[in-house]
Amino acid sequence: MKVAIINYIILMQSIIAINAASLLHTTDTNKKKSKHIHQYYERRSYQWNANLHQPTGIASSFEQSIFHYKHQPPPSCNPSSLHCPSPLSTTKKKQIKHIIQDIFSSYPKFLSKPSLTFGLCRSIPSNVEKEDCNHIQTSLLHFNILTFGKPRIVKPPKHILIDNKSSSTEKEVVCCIEIPIEGGLLANVESKSTTTSKKKDVDHGCIRFTWLQTKQPNNQYIKKHIKYQHPEIILTTEIRGKYRPTLAGNKLPISNTRKMLYYSTQRMVHTYVMWRYHDYVVKEYSRIDE
Repeated sequence: MKVAIINYIILMQSIIAINAASLLHTTDTNKKKSKHIHQYYERRSYQWNANLHQPTGIASSFEQSIFHYKHQPPPSCNPSSLHCPSPLSTTKKKQIKHIIQDIFSSYPKFLSKPSLTFGLCRSIPSNVEKEDCNHIQTSLLHFNILTFGKPRIVKPPKHILIDNKSSSTEKEVVCCIEIPIEGGLLANVESKSTTTSKKKDVDHGCIRFTWLQTKQPNNQYIKKHIKYQHPEIILTTEIRGKYRPTLAGNKLPISNTRKMLYYSTQRMVHTYVMWRYHDYVVKEYSRIDE
């Protein structure tokens, strides 16, 4: 039965992976832009890297999109002009931060969008008391593909700020959210781990979402008529922690065959999903950036 379920999931992921490969193949990670997702922002680049560590079976990934504002004001922008944006108020910044947190926290629900998985997946709460915890299930057989825990606000990792080289402009972190992975058919979770330690302390990996943006000039700069620009948005998503995909198997070290199976299906699907998710996040954000 378990073999049949895994074969079903591989088939489902293969269908999505074929579509993902065709889209990612036509997207140059350094130069080409994605389609305009809305009126204000467009993607300047998309970079990704996903690996499976064969000695431990732990998978990791990193995806980054850079979005820039399509219509920047001229260099001699007059602060009193309607075409020159003013600095955001503290209240507006808090509002934006909360909205971004809500968008990141609803990632499991995004995975159930019919346009993303062709109706093959759905998202349901894990139980009545834990509304923020979700199962991602197959629509036909109702098997749990992944189970996510409650989202948590965390401090951004140092490598996000150090390794980011999108421009020489100083950046600031607006929001960083982690959603723990707690189980599901795609997660190799050992049942004995829940009996030897507290479940909340067991690390089965997580997905981390970080929103960075270039810092805006202050009032002093604007008064001197220095060019004002909308901040560039840098979205990063990562798989971190001790996430072990089921497709890699239990036997260590991971064989080359298992590694290629993971690379050609689940890794490609995840990359495609994040490419779509970055578009979705900025599109939702654009509704308040008016």
